[in-house]
Formats: sequence, C-alpha cells, structure tokens
Amino acid sequence: MKNSRNSIYIVDFLMSFITVFGVVMFLSMFPHIQEVFGVSVSQISWIPNVAFLTMIIFAILVSKIINRVGIKKLLLISLILWIIGIVLEIVALSNLHFYVFVIGRFVEGIGEAFMFPLLLSMNKFELKTLESEKIGLSLIEFGAALGGLISGIISGNFINNPRQFLIIPICFAIIVGVFIIIKLKPVVLIDTDTEIQNKEVKESNKAYISLVLMIFIIQTIFSSIQVYLAYYMEAISSPNLTGFVISIEQILLAIGTIAPIVILKKISLRTTRNIIFLIFVFGAFILSLQISIYLSILGFGIMAFCIGVGFTISNICVTKVISIKVSQKLSIYTAIRNAGGFVLSFVWGNMIANYHESGQSYGEIFRHLYTFEGIIVTGIFIIIIFMQKGEVMFKPEIVQNENI
Repeated sequence: MKNSRNSIYIVDFLMSFITVFGVVMFLSMFPHIQEVFGVSVSQISWIPNVAFLTMIIFAILVSKIINRVGIKKLLLISLILWIIGIVLEIVALSNLHFYVFVIGRFVEGIGEAFMFPLLLSMNKFELKTLESEKIGLSLIEFGAALGGLISGIISGNFINNPRQFLIIPICFAIIVGVFIIIKLKPVVLIDTDTEIQNKEVKESNKAYISLVLMIFIIQTIFSSIQVYLAYYMEAISSPNLTGFVISIEQILLAIGTIAPIVILKKISLRTTRNIIFLIFVFGAFILSLQISIYLSILGFGIMAFCIGVGFTISNICVTKVISIKVSQKLSIYTAIRNAGGFVLSFVWGNMIANYHESGQSYGEIFRHLYTFEGIIVTGIFIIIIFMQKGEVMFKPEIVQNENI
C-alpha cells in the first residue's frame, strides 16, 4: 500500500526537525558545558566532531541495510538510538563524566546519520510527481531549519541547566515515533517500471559530483556560522546575544529552504547558484571585519537565508541527476554533506584552541578564520561552475519551473 503524500510530508518535516534540533541544541551551551566538565576548547569541540564523524560513517551504511530492514523500521531505530544517546548525556552531566557525554553524542549521532538519507530515499520512491517531490524536499530542509530555530530558542533558556533541557527532545522523539508507527506504511523501495526505464538512462556523473561538492561547501559554511558562534559573540563582546543570533539564523534559514519553490519559477538555477555563492564570499568578508554587532548579525542572517536556498536546490537537483543505485548515492551525498560540518568543526576547533593558547584574542582568531573561509569558498565555487558548465539544468536560459 502506498503512503499518502500528506503522511510523507509530515514525516519529512518531523524527522528533519528532530535531526537538526539535536545538532543545534548544545551550541549556545558550549562555554557552560566546557566550564562544567573543566575541559579545553579543543576537547569541547569533540562534541560536534564526534556527531559529524558518526553521521559521515553511518550515513553511508544506510544504503547497505535499507532494502533488508526497510525505511519505516530504520526511522524508528534511528529515534530509539537518538533517545539512548540523550539519556547517556543526562547521565554524564549528572556524574560529571565528559567522555560518557561524548559517547552519548556518538550514539545520538548514529540516529541522526540515518535520518536524512532515509528521508531522501523515501521521497524519491514515494513521490512520483515533480511538484510533490519538490514540496517534500523543501519540507525536509524547512523542518531542519525550524528544528534548529526551536532548539536555539529553548536551549537559550536552559544554558545553566542542560539536564532539564534534555528531557524536551526525548519527548519530541517519542511523539514522532508514535506518529510513524500509526501513520507511515512500509515504503516500497523497488519500482519495476522505474528500473526498466533506468536501464536506458545515462546519468551525468559530473553533475552528481558537482552537487556533492556543492552540498559539502554549503554545509561547511553553515557550520561556520553556528558551531563556534558563542566564541565569536564573545569576541565582539555580545555573548548574551548568542541564542538570539542563532534564532535569527534559523528563521532566515527556514525561509530560505522554501524560497526556491518561488525563486526557481522566475530565475534560472545557474543564476540562483551564482548569487548565493557570491553572498557567501561577501558574508565571510563582513564577518571577518567585525565592524559592529549589527553588521555581523546582518552577515549571519543573509548567509543563513542563502544556505537554506542552497540546501533545497542541491537536494532537488541531486534527486534529478541520479536514477541508478539511488539509495547508495543519496547516502553518499548525505555523508559528504555531514563531512562538511565535521571538517569545519575539527579544523576550527583546533585552530581556535592553538591560536588562543598562543595569546591571540578571539577577535583576531575569527578574523583569520573567516578570511580563509572566503578564499576557500571562492576556489570551490569556481570548480563547481566549470563542472556544471554544459549540464542541461544549469543552462542560463532554463527556468526550473518547467524542468525540476
């Protein structure tokens, strides 16, 4: 039996909400958690590092087990793992065991790793019209953005009491699990008609690789405006505004995720891609200057909106350029996306710690980091342009209302 589109849409929204809620919920708490456990910045950076690394490895494994276990069961398993991880984090905070906390984040990360590739595969197999698939993919990113927003708002009120806060995501996960059990039917992963058609389809590997690279750099930029935001805000003497800035970012990110539904009816995908990458470079430059809190917030906000647009158009495009080994390629795509977050978190965490130990202020450190980011984004942007040159969906005259 096929699932109704509404059931798919709701699961898309709820599961992506849960995923990013978990990723964002500790960001504003890092300085407090660091103080509670008595660890360094490089050690505290292993909280996001472990999560990203786990999400890279286990996202790839999804394609190996999805046919045997099924999407519905895997979604429920991911929620169970997510809850177990959070319980371990509560135990660690109660007994002041930092490495138990890291283990909890590892288990939680396994659950998060399953979620995005499962949702992308479910949309690919269940939603057969272009419009319904576009809506589903937008809802995945919208739910993710809203999850980050709600997480940032709520966690900001529990900065000094994370144990009580962690009860909230557990309750969310239980509610989502009950909905999946009741409303979601088993997803049919093998479509005979599609398989027959796929034998005659020639995929563009160059387009797929370019989109993998594109989602990697967008996720890296996203992590750069969130993971160590608390330390950046301390650098500009506004640590009390960290939760507020995360909320602003998530609101604009959420708007950005649904904006392509309108934007791509009027502007070509190539033009949209070029605009958002130019804004990424400009935004990194603005953040490196640290001229004023207002200009920095503007930079964070504009970049967040463009990140939302970038996430959605990347997802829409990648589901269109692949038709063979769909689950495997979507799992790799998700793993590379998570790798972007890990690389940023790991590199910046070590650089912040090393620079700070050498006597540099956070202001000087972030000036170097965002300048370096602007240079890297420019280089990768040029590579992506050359790789996507000549691909049908990236031609300047193509408006995506008719093609995606």
